[in-house]
Amino acid sequence: MIKIVNRKFILLMIIIMFLFSNISYSKSDEEFSAKQVMEKVDSRYDGDTSISDMTMILIDKNSKQRVRALKNYNKDYNADTKGIIFFLSPADVRNTSYLSWDWDMEDKEDDSWLYLPALRKVKRIASDDSSGSFMGSDFSYYDINGMEIEDWNYKFVKNSEMVDGHDTWIIEGKPKVDKKKKVMKESGYLK
Repeated sequence: MIKIVNRKFILLMIIIMFLFSNISYSKSDEEFSAKQVMEKVDSRYDGDTSISDMTMILIDKNSKQRVRALKNYNKDYNADTKGIIFFLSPADVRNTSYLSWDWDMEDKEDDSWLYLPALRKVKRIASDDSSGSFMGSDFSYYDINGMEIEDWNYKFVKNSEMVDGHDTWIIEGKPKVDKKKKVMKESGYLK
């Protein structure tokens, strides 16, 4: 279940990735830099295909909740990844779909499209629009598609802490100076 409350998604995802990444480090291992931890998370094997059922809970300022059920499919094609998210309910978003192609080549922009069944239209999400809201949530398309870890500098915010027998960290990322405009345009994030 994904509970969407604010735009601290990247930090939340870093924590979640460590909890569920099957990467284990012990305190006796060598010390890792924040960047090395991020590289380990990014390069971990997460399977060639995945299917997941998700629940998105949107909470407004009056604590009113809107619940959306989603089905997510991902498939790796060597270093490239293609994924699709189907909105299953409620009725006002049913059959809305989000398709993304994450290309490994740096010179090739990732592609993504949103199908809106009520309008019977497909909308291409340009890389310039990736900081826009994903389906009325606090997520942006950038959050859904994932970040380019090489565009960021990282530092530990909090020392390692054991959670369910695994080391976890809180890591802050700030765009590299030469990538700041690109990252701001794509993500809207300063950190």
